[in-house]
Amino acid sequence: MRPGLLCCWLALTVLFGGAVGELTAQNQSLEALKEEIRQAEKEIEATNQLLSKIRKDQKSTQNELKLIQNRIRNRKNIVSNLDKQTQIISRDIGSKNDTITTLQDQLTQLRQEYGKMVYSAYKNYKLNNFMLFLFASKDFNDATRRIAYMRRYNRMRQQKAAQIDSVAHSLNIQIGELQGKKDELDKVRQSRTAEINSLGKDEQQYKSSANKLKAQAGKLSSDIKKKQSQINRLQQQIQRIIAEEAKKNRKETRSAAEEQYITELSGRFDQNKGKLPYPVRGGVIVDRYGVHEHSTQKGLMVNNKGVNIAAERAAAVHAVFEGEVSRIFFFQGLNNSVIIRHGNYLTVYSNLESVAVKNGDKVSLNQMIGKLADSSNEDDCVLHFEIWQETTNLNPESWLRR
Repeated sequence: MRPGLLCCWLALTVLFGGAVGELTAQNQSLEALKEEIRQAEKEIEATNQLLSKIRKDQKSTQNELKLIQNRIRNRKNIVSNLDKQTQIISRDIGSKNDTITTLQDQLTQLRQEYGKMVYSAYKNYKLNNFMLFLFASKDFNDATRRIAYMRRYNRMRQQKAAQIDSVAHSLNIQIGELQGKKDELDKVRQSRTAEINSLGKDEQQYKSSANKLKAQAGKLSSDIKKKQSQINRLQQQIQRIIAEEAKKNRKETRSAAEEQYITELSGRFDQNKGKLPYPVRGGVIVDRYGVHEHSTQKGLMVNNKGVNIAAERAAAVHAVFEGEVSRIFFFQGLNNSVIIRHGNYLTVYSNLESVAVKNGDKVSLNQMIGKLADSSNEDDCVLHFEIWQETTNLNPESWLRR
């Protein structure tokens, strides 16, 4: 193969290799974005189910506002992800157009060179140049070298034809994939339009529900602050109890087998980060972890040591992992709390109207430990859930399975 043709073929190889690598990276990004959208849609579905039950009461509640806010947040996430997908697919379409242009240029060049070779071979055939070339050999060795040259020339023609077929095939694949990308982009844009429309409806619904609550704004603000004060005191009490439990755990004398069990249990809990089930089925997080502004009360800052999960009335509360009930206590205004130890980890379940376990009980994964209130006030049907590693407070959202 001539040096110029070899360089051309190597350039094509590099081009395809780079395009495949870039495409793989983009596909991974697209898959990650699509997974985020699936999770957001799943949470929207759970939110809708809770809202449908709340609306049977024909009244607006703080919980309803929080759920609608949650749905709006998820819709905005979906729109943002769809925008990112649009950018990735548009870049991919541009890259494929560039690749197709390069392949078309290479194919044109290969066909021109092949045409020259065919024409040269035909002309030599008509003039018997090959036979003259062979019979003009000085001796046997010279004739052998000339035959070998003629064979190499024929092989080069065959290779050139194969290159043309390969590039043409690659070109057809790229054109097909380009059309697929354009179709995918159309679908993404249609989905974005639908989500924008749904987002507008959600924002209108939130505004309507918020307006209904304005009439009782003064009392509502007072109730919210009172409730938040109760939550703050509960969290302080939980923190004191957690410190007591950690101290008791350090002082407790255990056998080698018990120590090994605790180590193994802690390891298994740690390995399940991001995989723990929700403590209430179909629950939706309405108050997130950490320091942030109250979701419905402007100017009111909260420092949530866990997450608040809205659920159905009288919803069963389940242990998120196997362990042992370490403490049960009652707090005025926020009902019962259950603390379960999982080796060196502890989970806290607060606002249980009834408790189905007692101190020292061994519990298994998904075992029911109590129930939320069966109350006409949906704002009471919220579980406060925390995770601790001894005295270190952890973000439950990082541990729960989405």
